[in-house]
Amino acid sequence: MRLQPLRPLENWLPLWRSPWTAALVAVTIGLGGLAFLGLQQQRAVIPVAIGIDLPLTPGGAIDPSDKNAADFYREESPGSPIHIHHFYNSPDPKQAPAELRQAMAQGIQFFVNTQSSSQAVECLELFDSDRALTINVSATSTRLSGRDDHFLRLIPDLRREQIAMAQAVARLPGRRLLLLQDTGNLPYTDPALQVFRQELARRSGWQLQVQRLRFTDYQPQQLQAVVQQPWDALYVLGGSFLASIGNMAQQFHTAHPEAPIVLTPWARSALVLAHSGAAADRILQLSPYPDAARDPVLRGYLLRFQTRFGYEPHAMSIGTRQALELLDQAFSRGHRTPVAVKRYLLSQPVHHTSLGPIRLDRFGDSTVPLHAYYLAPQPGPSPVDAPQPQ
Repeated sequence: MRLQPLRPLENWLPLWRSPWTAALVAVTIGLGGLAFLGLQQQRAVIPVAIGIDLPLTPGGAIDPSDKNAADFYREESPGSPIHIHHFYNSPDPKQAPAELRQAMAQGIQFFVNTQSSSQAVECLELFDSDRALTINVSATSTRLSGRDDHFLRLIPDLRREQIAMAQAVARLPGRRLLLLQDTGNLPYTDPALQVFRQELARRSGWQLQVQRLRFTDYQPQQLQAVVQQPWDALYVLGGSFLASIGNMAQQFHTAHPEAPIVLTPWARSALVLAHSGAAADRILQLSPYPDAARDPVLRGYLLRFQTRFGYEPHAMSIGTRQALELLDQAFSRGHRTPVAVKRYLLSQPVHHTSLGPIRLDRFGDSTVPLHAYYLAPQPGPSPVDAPQPQ
């Protein structure tokens, strides 16, 4: 078989000069360019800022959990476009806006926000526009709720939280409840106490006595007299993972070894548990996250984290991990702007992360119910997850 000679180049030129052929070539090149640009966009690094609280409140525990949780996520997700940018959250709420503005000036549009309520409220106006989007894992103030902005939140606000706390206490046997209120964190504990008191009175016949003290200044003699009175349960209304919460629980337990001790979600940490001593067996914990002792997936994550960093992280860092996964899910679907990411996150009734589901309402507020569980097995029926507040 003889090979046919190639047609001279000039014989092809009329075909290239055809308007239909030229249009087809242009479309092909254009589509190829768009595909290339799309691929480049998918590979483009996206900076995400993680706030580091050292400490969360003056006198609080110095803890790198959120920084390490973010770095650990990147280690376990090598294909993620997320580039972690760490910055320090000052305990002074007045400094918070300047810190965020500085990060935004560096081109950062996405934040996983570990600010407390007092800090976050100061920064709300920064997220009124579509300049940046933040996912908060730690601020419970109702002043952050029900806003059509770019401030999303993965934990229930204090109203939902305290309704769940009151529901859990109402299910306990007994009538006399001692409540220790942290006066060092009144922006949280004052409105929380108001909601709790109203809901408890509506649901039960518990008699409530409030003892106010600054948790960072706690000394056992401050509570000696009141603790010795006859109580059926203790509620420690405070947070910031302060170790003194564990000490107060232990002091109460010494006087009332059979009485339950109820803690807020902001007391779930290895440090608080270590300071509780034998009282840990009577602690009833409420949390937006399940009990790691009974949840193999969460337990596996905490064990991997502890193996990697040598300590068990604060519960808040679970939310940090979930927030990064939500952003990654949005980015992987081509949503790369604050507006697009918000639209995507609010368009789904539920998002699934490796550490549990996330449910957001139309304002980006969490509707996840809180879990109620004893840290140690108890005789008789165990408390069930707290019902969803309406």
